[in-house]
Amino acid sequence: MYIRVDSTGAKFVMRSLKYLTWLDVKRFIRKITFNGEKLPDCINSISCFSDALEIGIPNLNCIEAAQGILTKWFQDWYQLDQNLIRLDLGDAALPIEFYENEPSQFDISGFIRPFWQEIAYISSDSDSNIDLVKLTSKFHFPETALSSPKIIAFYSFKGGVGRTLHLASFLFALLEASKEHNKRITVLVVDADLEAPGLTYWDKSEKQRPAISFIDFLEAYHYTPIDRQETIVLLAEEIKKTPRYEEGSTFYFLPACLSNEQLLDTPVLPEHLARSPEGEWSCGNALHQLGIALSADYVLIDLRAGLSEISSPIIFDPRIQRFFVTTATEQSTAGMSLVLEQISHIAPSEEEISSGKFYDPSIIISFLTPELKKLSAFENSLEKFNSAYNPGDQSDDENLYSARLEIKETDFTQELLYVNSWEEAKNKLASTSVMRIAREWAASQLTEDPQISSADLTIDNSLESVRNFRKVCKQYEFAESGEGESLLVTESLKNLATTFRNELPRVVSIGAKGAGKTFIYVQLSRLKYWETFLRRATRDLAEIEPRTHIFPLLQSSTLRDAAENIVREARASTQKALSDSMLEFYHSDFQDSIKSFLEKSSSEPEWTRFWIQQISKSVGLLQNNDSSSLLILNDYLKQKNVRLIFLFDGLEDIFAEAVVDSGQQIALRTLINLPKRLNEIRQANFGLIILLRRDFLRYSVTQNLAQFESLYSPYDLSWDADSFLRLAYWVCSQASVIGANEEVLDSLSREELVTSLENLWGKKLGKDTGKEAHTANWIYAALSDFKGRLQARDIVRLLYHAAHITIDRSGEVQFERWSESRLLPPQAIRRAIEPCSKDKVSEVKEEYPEFKKWVDIVETEYTPEQKRAPFTLDALSINQATIRMLEDIGVIYEDRGKDDIARYYMPEIYRSGLGFTLEKGARPRVLVLKRKALGADIF
Repeated sequence: MYIRVDSTGAKFVMRSLKYLTWLDVKRFIRKITFNGEKLPDCINSISCFSDALEIGIPNLNCIEAAQGILTKWFQDWYQLDQNLIRLDLGDAALPIEFYENEPSQFDISGFIRPFWQEIAYISSDSDSNIDLVKLTSKFHFPETALSSPKIIAFYSFKGGVGRTLHLASFLFALLEASKEHNKRITVLVVDADLEAPGLTYWDKSEKQRPAISFIDFLEAYHYTPIDRQETIVLLAEEIKKTPRYEEGSTFYFLPACLSNEQLLDTPVLPEHLARSPEGEWSCGNALHQLGIALSADYVLIDLRAGLSEISSPIIFDPRIQRFFVTTATEQSTAGMSLVLEQISHIAPSEEEISSGKFYDPSIIISFLTPELKKLSAFENSLEKFNSAYNPGDQSDDENLYSARLEIKETDFTQELLYVNSWEEAKNKLASTSVMRIAREWAASQLTEDPQISSADLTIDNSLESVRNFRKVCKQYEFAESGEGESLLVTESLKNLATTFRNELPRVVSIGAKGAGKTFIYVQLSRLKYWETFLRRATRDLAEIEPRTHIFPLLQSSTLRDAAENIVREARASTQKALSDSMLEFYHSDFQDSIKSFLEKSSSEPEWTRFWIQQISKSVGLLQNNDSSSLLILNDYLKQKNVRLIFLFDGLEDIFAEAVVDSGQQIALRTLINLPKRLNEIRQANFGLIILLRRDFLRYSVTQNLAQFESLYSPYDLSWDADSFLRLAYWVCSQASVIGANEEVLDSLSREELVTSLENLWGKKLGKDTGKEAHTANWIYAALSDFKGRLQARDIVRLLYHAAHITIDRSGEVQFERWSESRLLPPQAIRRAIEPCSKDKVSEVKEEYPEFKKWVDIVETEYTPEQKRAPFTLDALSINQATIRMLEDIGVIYEDRGKDDIARYYMPEIYRSGLGFTLEKGARPRVLVLKRKALGADIF
């Protein structure tokens, strides 16, 4: 066996016995000519038979050129002098006959039918120079969509992967959902596995036995002795004699066979219907017509596993919702990837999918365990599936997270290994992840227009509402402005309030750039009293005497006038409480004192005394070097009958060189250790809240870093899926759009938040019935890095840009069309990621000098070919220090594939702003990495 690469660049596995029969010759010609679509100029047609290879040419003068082509194709197997192709069994040969004819198609029919052997020779290789539009035009899509009933088919490449159980779960879920929505539905279940009919054997334990089978239906439909429609009606009447009643609805069952003899003798198969004069989609049409005759709402079909033409007429029918069940084993992955690749060759366009006329297939990976999900084999399966299903209109750069292939996961459950009846399946499935996935699907089928708002709520989706929304987003994008007056109580703030309800806080609150540190600093300063914050955070309506002052000590250098005034007022309030003993506090003097002390070579004890002296001085207490302590400060405040909390922010401004300066590292370390020292004071009259950027923690804490982070983890300013949704809803409440109400925010579940926010950005980035990404998922994925981290500012910023684009380009983004269902059109949200990313890059350049240096190199020295992700170190010549810096910020993520070569990926929030494009073929791996970071189904 050896590998041969042909003129198109396609690789073929060659064997020593290459052409055993004329069929091998035919396969090779189909492959090399892309099913006859790429014939050489000197050949009009090729027809291959058992006794000869017939080649049509424009005229007899072309014989020599055609023979040259045959020599190139078949090499030594072609005998020019005898005009034949040698076969590899004995002295057998296939004669060649040339004749003049007009251009025509290959020897298959004038169109490609939904059979494996015909789809197999359609290639999506972009290097083949084939006009895929012309090629797939030979594949005739169904002209009309299938109206009610909807047809849902379940297929697997291998048996024993849980296909039948998943179909059963979808049936039970539909029946459950119909009861919950007070609807009566009818479902037809068809066992179309004519070689290993599992559902048929389940059904043998039922008292009511069907009167006809799927085999009966195929035979009667194909060879009907009367009018076909009359036949369908009569068969439907027979099926109606054995109804099953569940949850107030009805389902009928059509078994594969009624006897073993019938199963062993199947003269008519689905492929025969597809080959009939009625057309290649007759099988789907027939089942749909039967469903109509039964007044069914849904038809569920259990298909034959493997590459069988028993299943292919349904598998290739894009009008049918198809769920492909597989495991993550190597065999199942390889087989399912092959199936997906064939289907993608003739997949409808994204526009047709979005219209709801056709469907992309969905994958369900079954029998998963927590251990298996952590293995590279599972990641490889995900990547292969996404790579295999790659319709021609799917771009790597556009709609990165709008995967047309939906992949769901279900877990291994021991009880499901042995199921013998419908009732047993229902009981064992009830509490499994299989049923959870089914219920989610069923809910999407039966829920028409979900709203969590009251029925009489009128939502104003006008451009004026968008303008107001944009204004509010702008106010809250930058905390430094001090414009937004409200405070979103996040989980970390709730924890801060509940933990320190009866004592004063002593914490280091850690968060990345843009996580909301300065926003919290300004809003706490605005509230002035800790008790006011407690009431706001806990929503406690009881009156609490405001007696603990919030004193903003160190501030960010980026505060603007409005925020500066808020901070000054808070300080003035504290000064008034201390009466005349407190000298007027000047922040600039405090900064100068820190900078002066930095110029000395100071030890940790000296820095500790310095911080205590400066804090004491700020409230009018002067302590000397030898006896300064927190206890003295506490006694002083008790004497004054004053309780207060010192706030620290903007440490990154003062200690900008902490990454390399050991003196600054000591200064930081001693400051953030002060909160622990407060534990030594019983009933302290003052507290400390130090807001610290996450990367600075690593510079200052050189030992027991994990322990330090764990100590303050409840107050960590991180943003997860829930807080992302709550922030978006909260911004809507501040703008008075979509009926959002801040008062009920705490009581809303994740599902309710998702549903409510559909009024802001829609359910999907397109029609709700389309296969575009769910909007909430897409935004969350686009804004987060490959470790699942995202920042509050980026969320608000993207919403701002989406609103701005909606107002500025309302016609382009079709605002009027989408305003019936949402405030922000899909195109506005998609386009918002680019300006959001550019703003992000500009902001981070200001914060990180080393990042700015690297970006300058990227913009001035990198070629377009170099600015592609993923990239390797060799390709961009980046040193390890820069790599570490970029990884810390979240700009890049190292991934090692099976070849163990380090490749670096970029999240969208940075990639777009840095001008990097996505390497061809990288999309599937990006989706895997995001799925790994964010989970299989975020919302």
